[in-house]
Amino acid sequence: MVNFERPGGRPAAGRAISTAVDVALALVIVGAAAAVLATAGGGEPVDADRADRAAESLAGTTVTVTYDLRAEDEDGRVATDDPVYELPAGMEPAETGAHHRITTYGPATHVLGEAALANLRIGGERPFVYGHELERSAEAAVLGRLVGSGERPYVVASWRPYEGASLGGTATAGEHPPRTADVSSATTTIDSGVPPVDAGTLAERFIEGEERTTDRSGIEDGFDAVGEEIAAATVEGYFAPEPTQYALESTLTERAVVVYDYRRLADAADADLDGHVTGSTPDAVEANAALVGDAGDDAGLAAVVAGDLRTGETGEEIRETYESFGDGPLPPDAEAERRAALEAAFEELVSTETIDVTVQTWEP
Repeated sequence: MVNFERPGGRPAAGRAISTAVDVALALVIVGAAAAVLATAGGGEPVDADRADRAAESLAGTTVTVTYDLRAEDEDGRVATDDPVYELPAGMEPAETGAHHRITTYGPATHVLGEAALANLRIGGERPFVYGHELERSAEAAVLGRLVGSGERPYVVASWRPYEGASLGGTATAGEHPPRTADVSSATTTIDSGVPPVDAGTLAERFIEGEERTTDRSGIEDGFDAVGEEIAAATVEGYFAPEPTQYALESTLTERAVVVYDYRRLADAADADLDGHVTGSTPDAVEANAALVGDAGDDAGLAAVVAGDLRTGETGEEIRETYESFGDGPLPPDAEAERRAALEAAFEELVSTETIDVTVQTWEP
């Protein structure tokens, strides 16, 4: 999600995972906007077109945002001061000024969505420190597009791979409207850059996981298998193999940033991948596999997702759907019905590929 603007050149491939998205996956033009009518504080309907027009303006206008990796976040942390951030070989700290300023561009809604991905949280931890600076810069760009409308805007971009996930990110622009305001609201979905996960595959993996809990695979239940699928999609979205490999082989800042991103996410997921991202032969594919981990492992993002599903609302609904068909082996027609029910549930609850963007406007 980060575009590195090289001096006089094209954007370099590579994802700053602090801003958490892959350079290879260019920001996509807008998804369809679905206007959602809000009501006034007194219960009277308000003009939904106000927010709809604002959403269309943000979706159809390209903005360019520059932010600095050396900026402090709200907790005083600085990405480039982190021990896992290493300067490019042969580069002195005094020479890094321009190299630590990153430029990203795209429709205003997508730049805010990029900030949401950069603000990734895993449980209570936020791995990518410079997500805060990207959000601040994206907010200025978004609000700048809405100047002169005579209305106050509040825009929220949110990515959650499944309902109720503790894994996800949010970025906002503007101030939350007061309770008494007449608020117009519109909701848009945009591409997250994270690949979709097929609901049928998730249903099959869940059943497979449930049936393997008695063997020696280490799999506890179906959530271990489903967690592996969702984690693999998430890691591919943040570290698309081809541009990430390019970044790992670079001698410029993109290598420093992508290694920082890998290490920060690996720390949050208790994974060990340093051997795949350092040295003379870094390997993005192997690094991604190590970051995901295997179903049933205690380490890796797959274990994080599995544990989150087990205790969250999505997991509760999936478990209820599965158990509603009873225990033990099922006849073929009942097994097909259970598989279809699980697939429908996963289709509704899991959405790795989209970011929700809600635009609210009101008159001060």
